[in-house]
Amino acid sequence: MLVRGVTRYALAEGVRLQPGDIVEVGDKGLAQIEFPDGAALALGARTRMLAVSMQRGKASSGHYYVTQGALKVAGVQRDARLRFVTPVFTLQPAEGIFVALVSDGEGSVFVESGETRLDGGSSAKGAATALVRLKGGEFFTLRPGQKGAVAPRPSPAFIGALPKAFLDTLPSRMARYKDRQVQPRQLELATYAEVETWLKGPPDIRRPLVKRFEQRASDPAFRAALIANLRFHPEWDPVLYPEKYEKPEADAAGGARSDPPPATPARR
Repeated sequence: MLVRGVTRYALAEGVRLQPGDIVEVGDKGLAQIEFPDGAALALGARTRMLAVSMQRGKASSGHYYVTQGALKVAGVQRDARLRFVTPVFTLQPAEGIFVALVSDGEGSVFVESGETRLDGGSSAKGAATALVRLKGGEFFTLRPGQKGAVAPRPSPAFIGALPKAFLDTLPSRMARYKDRQVQPRQLELATYAEVETWLKGPPDIRRPLVKRFEQRASDPAFRAALIANLRFHPEWDPVLYPEKYEKPEADAAGGARSDPPPATPARR
């Protein structure tokens, strides 16, 4: 599934990803995004990702926010500019191939080859985790309330949780759509529940979405949900209650207009 603008679409092979697109993979699905320089990003079942920004050019690039799921990034070249932010850690592949799993506040990443930089998360004492450089063959795990750990090989549980397609080389299908424009099939306007994860994301993720989804605030159900969850995204307050933020009108003399003072009763 794809959320583009304020509308949901059914994805089809060959659709070109755009900045702002939200991709959601079904319970038995698999999606793959390919870049002009040969890099590929595969998304396993139940993966949810927002393409925060993407830069045009020959080198693969972009800032992606992944709330949950399985990722495999392959074919990364040294001039790539890729950044994957998750609720657990941030991954910036420098070169090569890595596989990651993120779920319920826990994350793991295995670098098959090359190097990936990892930062974010917190230690058992709540301190920010220092930048970690993972090289080919290294496996990193971070669990809630624990310090991140690096191991020389991935755990059997990690391997067992991966989509089977991740265990093989990702096949390229980009050439089939080089000269073809494929459009996703439009479904309906996105409901609050369908974008709730993103509207409640970190401030730098959710705040730019206010302008994007502002028009949906006129829908009674969407508006009611925004109000009920306002504490999770207070930046919506001016949209929901604009009268609270209106400035007093200026009078002819340039001062702020206010109600006249009450008349003083006449003395008898």
